[in-house]
Amino acid sequence: MIELSLIKFFYTKRRFFMQDIVTKAKELGIMLRDSKEMANFKRTEVDFQNDLKAEELFEEYKQLQVEMVRVTKGDSGNEIIEEVKERLLAKHKEINEYDITRNYLEAKASLDAFMRQVNDVIMYTVSGEESCSSGSCSSCSGCH
Repeated sequence: MIELSLIKFFYTKRRFFMQDIVTKAKELGIMLRDSKEMANFKRTEVDFQNDLKAEELFEEYKQLQVEMVRVTKGDSGNEIIEEVKERLLAKHKEINEYDITRNYLEAKASLDAFMRQVNDVIMYTVSGEESCSSGSCSSCSGCH
């Protein structure tokens, strides 16, 4: 008869304990915190927060978004909707042409993509499915 301690040894040998997983998660968090993507985002975020024009551009853009929702839900004619749309597009262009806001948005997009990639790797590893890394679905079970 197999001894209970031996069964317990084999059972626990194949499984990670919650503490081990939490420790690895902390290590991953430190690596993400120290990544060049995070450093670039933090730098551009500080620049953004210390720039009055950048904050004003974003606030004006948000106000135009609210106005667009209001005019499209109301009884406004197409002419008014087009006018607000043009102002919104012009503000978007202004945001993208201003170095501080453009750098911030690019760094944020880069960090978001990086974090999605890390999350995808974790989720695919947990689920047993690999991501479509080659850009085609021949390397996996297809897009869902």
